Amino acid sequence: MACNFILCLHNHQPVGNVDHVLERGYTDSYNKTIDILMNYPEFKFSVHHSGPLLEWIERHHPDYLDKLRVMVDRGQLEIVGGGFYEPIFSIITESDIRGQLSMMQDYCRTKLGATPRGFWTAERVWDPEIPRLVRGFGLEYTILDNNHFQYAGLEEDDLYGYYITERLDHRLCVFPIDKLLRYYLPYHEPDDTVSYFRTKTEKLGEALFVYGDDGEKFGMWPGTYDWVFERKWLVNFIETILKHDWIITTHPSAYIERIAPKGRIYITQGSYFELSEWSLPPAAATRFNRLNREVRSWGREHEFFPFMKGGVWNNFLTKYPESNAINKRTVLLSREIDALAQAGDDSLGPITRELYRAECNCAYWHGLFGGIYLGMLRDALHHHLLLAEGMLVAARGGTTIEIIERDIWNEGSDQILVRTPLQSTVIAPHHGGGVTELGLYAGGINLFNVVARRPETYHDILRELNEDDGGADEVRSIHDQKPVAKEKGLKELLVYDPGRRYSFRDSFFESPPAAEDLMRRRADCVECGDLPYNAEASTTAGAASVTLSRYQVSGGRALSVEKTLTIARDAAGIVARYAITGAAGLIAAVTVDFNLLGDTDEYRGYEIPGVAPEDARLCSIGQSGPLTSCAAFDETRSLRIEFTSSRPATLLRHPIYTVSQSESGFEKNYQGSSLVFLFPVDDDRFECTIELRVC
Repeated sequence: MACNFILCLHNHQPVGNVDHVLERGYTDSYNKTIDILMNYPEFKFSVHHSGPLLEWIERHHPDYLDKLRVMVDRGQLEIVGGGFYEPIFSIITESDIRGQLSMMQDYCRTKLGATPRGFWTAERVWDPEIPRLVRGFGLEYTILDNNHFQYAGLEEDDLYGYYITERLDHRLCVFPIDKLLRYYLPYHEPDDTVSYFRTKTEKLGEALFVYGDDGEKFGMWPGTYDWVFERKWLVNFIETILKHDWIITTHPSAYIERIAPKGRIYITQGSYFELSEWSLPPAAATRFNRLNREVRSWGREHEFFPFMKGGVWNNFLTKYPESNAINKRTVLLSREIDALAQAGDDSLGPITRELYRAECNCAYWHGLFGGIYLGMLRDALHHHLLLAEGMLVAARGGTTIEIIERDIWNEGSDQILVRTPLQSTVIAPHHGGGVTELGLYAGGINLFNVVARRPETYHDILRELNEDDGGADEVRSIHDQKPVAKEKGLKELLVYDPGRRYSFRDSFFESPPAAEDLMRRRADCVECGDLPYNAEASTTAGAASVTLSRYQVSGGRALSVEKTLTIARDAAGIVARYAITGAAGLIAAVTVDFNLLGDTDEYRGYEIPGVAPEDARLCSIGQSGPLTSCAAFDETRSLRIEFTSSRPATLLRHPIYTVSQSESGFEKNYQGSSLVFLFPVDDDRFECTIELRVC
């Protein structure tokens, strides 16, 4: 019998992750794993490192790259390539796919002494166009999950080899990852893996077993450091495999050279099974989970699972409109960069690299890790996008105002993008005329980087959870971890917004609401300002103006709102002028949601007349005024935001929190802070102006 084993580690850290997390990953996982493998040169394996991780390692631990090169030179290690900044291929432009692949090929060749023959597909998100898109780089293979192959009709025993797929005669070898191994390693004893290899190989005669999964499972995931290193699981696993001479460790490229493919296959768009659940809307995901459990209770999962497919990765762009907005901005920018390149501009390298960084997939979605709910990761995407766009504006001359008015998001209604030499501003007339982005090119900061509070399937688990329970002591896969709450009071934060949290939203109340009632959505809102607006954009020599208007008859009241948003060419900020008729006797409210990333530290906060600094953190809940001015500040980025009102307003403030799941349990995530300006409307016609100025 012939048993072949491919071990492929996928090491990745997202753009925007903090240094101490990367250092822990390096110390507790990547470096320790490589040091152990270096002691066993006869144990062949493959590894993929994402570009963000490689750049960090090169800056902080360059000797690690030397170790990789040694193992490449002696034939022990095969380097696997991929899109440099770990993009999802199905949502970026073709030129960016090829640019990211080229960047990784060049890096591996110059820094590691190896030109990859295969590539890691980020999150194993397959698209049938991929064989055509990766042509011309010498890339022969990729590694996908076994359910990709089962959805194409293959039986389980057909999964122990590799296949050829193609698109318009551009061919690619595809290896199925063994799902059992994904769950075995490193959580089962090494002998369990050997027994599995033996049973299958004796049945099939010739079998290939492919393990491809996160390298962080070896030391960084909860509970694994002690098990993998202190209790020597990795050493025992390597030595157990090597003592059985009938198990051949190999590389994907070497296996392709020795063994013919098992056939040709055509694979539909998809990813690993768990992601197909996460990408579904909450109600559909709940039904999908219920059906999944029911099938398992019958003991018939092997019969049903090849025909059970949830959503695809691209569904996240619908599930999280904030993600879609960033993605469509990168697509727009990519095409603009291509146009400049075609016009002969050969100085676009720095702009392109910043754009590629903004395409890192991690903050575009959410599953078992924080993803889009982690403000620092979203901030990094906006940061690099805005740096790239600022350079693009400068390359075009950088002195004029540009207005793009079209359906950038592909939602069926137009948005308005205003670019000045200093900032980008995006307005969504269809969503209450809200301002969805206020992006500062200097520093690359989107002040309105806020995610709405919305239901997630796992919130039902949290509602039933005893928050005093701790986790399990034994090492388990994070897919099998017992749910735990990382702090008390999370259930109280399961509050959901009726719409998107865009700024300069206007709403109306019968009586003044309290800040906490707004935060908990207990306030009785007469009209919440999420209705579509008509919009008209214009420019002068020194500013752009967008006039938004709506008219509504509700409860016997004819209400008309006109707001004009003005963005100056030479000053960062925005001015909102309101003219309201038909609201006499109501309380008019204007809401501005912003995100300075930190909610509790002393370096970020409010400056509000009459409020002591210790009571003015961004996590504070309160009411002030009447007043005509206040400010928010972020000393870490030398940022100050001043708000002024032409009329005295009662000011309400509260933080915006979501609850998400992570590999270590349920946790609270700060998404931003909300300032609400309340004005009593005494006359049939009401006018006021609110200015946001960045200093």
